[in-house]
Formats: sequence, structure tokens, C-alpha cells
Amino acid sequence: MNQFLVLRIASPYSWVVTGADGARVGPVATGDLTDAAPIAKERPVVVIAPGSSVTLARPELPIKAGAKLAQVVPYAMEESLAGEVENFHFAIGATDADGSTQVAALRREELRSWLDALAAAGIAPQAIVPDTLCLPDNPGKIVAVIDSGLLLVRVPGELPVALDAEPITESFTLAGLEGEDRHVELFVSQHDWQHSREMIEALREVTGSLDLHILPDGALPLLAATAVKPETLSLLQGEFQRRTGWRAEWQRWRVAAILALAALALHLGIRAYDLVRLHNEEQRLDVAIEQAARIALPDAERIEDARAQVEQRLAGSGGGDPGGFLAQLAAVGGALAGAPGPKLESLGWRERSLELQIVAANTDAIARFTQGVTARGMSADVASTTNSEKGVEAQVKISAGGAGS
Repeated sequence: MNQFLVLRIASPYSWVVTGADGARVGPVATGDLTDAAPIAKERPVVVIAPGSSVTLARPELPIKAGAKLAQVVPYAMEESLAGEVENFHFAIGATDADGSTQVAALRREELRSWLDALAAAGIAPQAIVPDTLCLPDNPGKIVAVIDSGLLLVRVPGELPVALDAEPITESFTLAGLEGEDRHVELFVSQHDWQHSREMIEALREVTGSLDLHILPDGALPLLAATAVKPETLSLLQGEFQRRTGWRAEWQRWRVAAILALAALALHLGIRAYDLVRLHNEEQRLDVAIEQAARIALPDAERIEDARAQVEQRLAGSGGGDPGGFLAQLAAVGGALAGAPGPKLESLGWRERSLELQIVAANTDAIARFTQGVTARGMSADVASTTNSEKGVEAQVKISAGGAGS
């Protein structure tokens, strides 16, 4: 047998388990929402909201409004609301045989506060219904309920209302319960009966008839019987509509999904920035390599692949040719180390020979340097010498083989 947990918003909260027909199958309990949460996990939850927060109406609506009915309703009820229509949420009921449509309106913030409190306790209601729409229907009598200081009244053919039950005699008058033609079926909670028994009994003197029922457990079991009926108007419509399936899961994981997408976008952005930065760095290095290649290969007519051309030139100058660039460079280095004094000012490579400019204190130091080169199997020819402030500057050409001067 299907069961419901019917929970009433009040102070304190109260709840009861019912069958699918609305008949109670357990005791009425009171407490915090966290106390009701374990029971709510096992069965659908229907919440009864205070009717004093809900405005009920039957506005004249276009018969052919169709899907646009939700857009028409707020303006049809504008005059009956205390506040800007934009601040209200509207729930639309079924259309009666006479063509009238029941509409409920309440402040959007208040409905959201109820849902937030329920969600904080882990409760997701299937429906939220105002207590005024949960009153029993008796076509021949006015149905009234006194519970927790509230007076709920349903007159046949009219919209139900919620009033403050204090002072009780005045509330009876405002609700239109007095008169010889008024036949009332009154339900009173045990607490309110004990508190206002004499005034309630006095209602018999001013009505055509009064059927009195005492509710030992309060009005919740009575209201729950109507609350679970599928035709009872629920406030969870439009933006507050209860979602199931993937839509419900999306709502549950929406924040996490948005954060994940933001993290992914940030990661991709960083990677894209790195790729652009590395591409720019590669272009900068290519330019620097080409400039260095033009200095190292002054006789090259075109620089198409700087790295390959330099590597080819070095390979041709070294291992494959014992008298090539690397061998000559090694001989120069050994001669400079073996004959301290001369300093290398510049170095060039032309026609498979090194062209050096060195500076020494005197010509003897230059002679020792050239002797060191020839001792290492290379030819060293002094093209010219010039006296300067630094000392003796000499132009020396190093080539492979032969006896040096």
C-alpha cells in the first residue's frame, strides 16, 4: 500500500503518515524538520502550508489562453494582491464546469524560504498545498476548522479563507458563520476546545445548526485526507515545479557541473596561453639562430635551415676532415694554453681556414703562439702585425697541414 508523509508548516512542525486514500496509518508527531527527515526518505512528502500566506481567486481568464495562461494570470489578479505582481508566484488549478479557473498566489520569497528549510533537512516535497484547500467538502454545510489559533472556513460555492481565531466571536462574525440560514460543521482541536469552549458553544445560538467535532490530535489528520489527493492544487509549479529524472539530477549537480566546466575552461585557457607563448618563443629563437648562423656562415648565400646548415658545416669541419674547423680550433686553444701571453680578440672562418686577431706584449709572444700551432700539425701564417696601445696586434691565418713560419 502506498503511503505519504504529510507535513504541516507550523511552529512546531507536525507530520503524520497516511495511506494513498488519505487515512492516517500512524500517530501525529511534532518537532523539527530534521526529526521528520528519516521518515521522508521512505515515502513521498506532501507539505501543508499556511493558507494565510496564500491568496486564492477565480479570475476571469480568456477561454483560449492555452499555453499562455500563466502569462495572463498575474495581470488578472493584480488588483487582489498587496504588492507588486512581479514579487508573486502563481499556481493554476483545474478549470471547473462553469469555466472558472482556481488560482493561488503567494510571495515568491516566502515559498522559496519554505523550500530552503525543507532542503536543508534533506526533504524534497512532491507537493505543497495551502491548508485552506485541504478543508473537507460538504455541499450542504459551511465547514470550519479551529486549530492553533487559526480559523479555516469553506463556504459551499465560495473560496475558502483563513482568519485569526482570536477573538473567536469576532472571527465567527467575519467568517459569516452567524445567521439562521447558516448550517456549520465545526472541527475544533482539543487544545482550542479547552481554551474557548464556552464561546464555541455559544455559536449554537446564532446559527441554524452546528455539528461539532473535537480533534484530539489537532487538524492535521483531517487536512491530510484532502492534501494527498492528486486534484488538490499544488504550489509547486513553473519555476518551483518538482523535477524528476535527469532534470532533477541536473539541479542537484548543477553547481558542481558549472564549477567543473569553469575549471576545464581555465585549464584550456592556460594551455592555450602556454602554446601561444611557446610558439612566440620558438619564433624568437628561430630569428636568433638565423642571425647567429649568418655570423658563423658569412659565405653562405641563403639560410634556409639554419640548424641543419650549421651542423653540416661543423660536421664537415671536424670528424670527417682531420684538418677542419674543430681540429684547427683545438690547435689554437692548445697553443694559447701552452704559450701564455697572447689574447684572442676575434675569430673567423673562411675558405676552410681560421682567421685570428690576437694581441700580445711583443712579437716573441706571437712567435711562441705560432710555434705551438705548428707543433700541433697546423700551419700558422702571420699576415701582419701592428703596434697599438694594447700591445702588438697580429693577423694570423690557421690552416691544415704544412710547416708554419
